[in-house]
Amino acid sequence: MKLKEPAGRDRILSDEEITRLLSACRESHSPYLYSVVLLSLTTGARQGEILGLEWKHVDLDNRLAYLKETKSGRPRSIVLTEAVIEELRRLEVTRDPRKPLVFASKTAFGQTDLKKAWKKVLEQTGITNLRPHDMRHNFATLAARQGTSNLELATAMGHLTLGMLQRYTHLDVKVTEKFSSHISEQIRMR
Repeated sequence: MKLKEPAGRDRILSDEEITRLLSACRESHSPYLYSVVLLSLTTGARQGEILGLEWKHVDLDNRLAYLKETKSGRPRSIVLTEAVIEELRRLEVTRDPRKPLVFASKTAFGQTDLKKAWKKVLEQTGITNLRPHDMRHNFATLAARQGTSNLELATAMGHLTLGMLQRYTHLDVKVTEKFSSHISEQIRMR
């Protein structure tokens, strides 16, 4: 007997919610929350992929990040928008060179934990029913509205099947660059 997959979530942020979320993340006590949320919104990368990103896999000059550890088991590259590059350059200046992770914990050598900062931002903004993974859904939906093909979007998001992509929407790096940049411009002024 084949098990039925659970229904996917369809939580998409309104423009006003994106504005409030990014503003609160920027003001958060967490030095990473704004960067992580911005990266997620503009690339569709999973939070685990972002938090596991190492500096050696970030190429700011070529505007790329290489995601070595992905849920599908297949590495992929993502395009970094200008706003994300600005944030990463800011973080690079204060980074501990002994720690390989871009979003390294302050006290240990592992990943930072953003749960408390995320919860506080949601409380401050009054945004409800939002999970970090919903940023990925938001990216997919905005990209699909721009006319991105299913194949392009599946490639950008690291999906192995188009069926999985269908759970996210109501190629290569050059293809994904056009909609990552457009989405970044849409939310940059918030």
